[in-house]
Amino acid sequence: MAALLIPTTESSPCPRLARQDVHVWSCDLSRHESARAALAALLSTDEQNRAARFAFERDRHRFILSHGLLRVILARYVAEEPGHIQFETGPHGKPAVRSRSDTAQPIEFSLSHSGEYAIVAVATGRAVGVDVEVCRPDVDSLKLAQRFFAPGEAHQIAQAQGDGQQRMFYRYWTAKEAYLKGRGVGLSLGLDRFEVLFDERLAQAQVRSTDSGAIDRDWLVQPLQVGDRVAGALAVEGEAWQVQMFDATTLFR
Repeated sequence: MAALLIPTTESSPCPRLARQDVHVWSCDLSRHESARAALAALLSTDEQNRAARFAFERDRHRFILSHGLLRVILARYVAEEPGHIQFETGPHGKPAVRSRSDTAQPIEFSLSHSGEYAIVAVATGRAVGVDVEVCRPDVDSLKLAQRFFAPGEAHQIAQAQGDGQQRMFYRYWTAKEAYLKGRGVGLSLGLDRFEVLFDERLAQAQVRSTDSGAIDRDWLVQPLQVGDRVAGALAVEGEAWQVQMFDATTLFR
């Protein structure tokens, strides 16, 4: 019966994804626990092996749920069933869909999961990166920022008061991670080599190199509202784009 929970491409038609659109799917993994066996059956052998390597059952289950949901979401955009989607990776491990159809919509995507939350960003014709982090109260935000972030960012965090310090830390952290994931460079570019320039008057932030002082004109970053004590951010290549938010639970109605 569990397999019936997984929508097919026929039952879940492709949502319209224009060049200026970025679709962001929010996934509360705890709400999909009943579909875990069906989602696990969609995973490739490599994904199943990766899941099996987790020492803790909780982490293994979260991996299965997030990657299974990723397949269900992507199936709405490409001409493949969820279990038939194949992935390939770039030089620094950024995944991409390996299209097997000339009629499939070319897409870019990014997945991030933390605790019981996962986020998937999908776009066409432009690269994207996304990050989500459950805020931990035991994190020494200022110490980490001073060690790993650009000096200007650490200064901004140091100026914040009370809980605002931790909120600002995670705002920068997710923005920086999303930018790195979008560019597909991973931590080969140190977190202190660039800084995110938030402007409270604007929804999107610019990124500036700390070496040259030059603004990266190819990318913008936008914070995401995910949940209580959960931070998220989206990095998108190019300009003139807009975000549409979706809830993954709607896929199973």
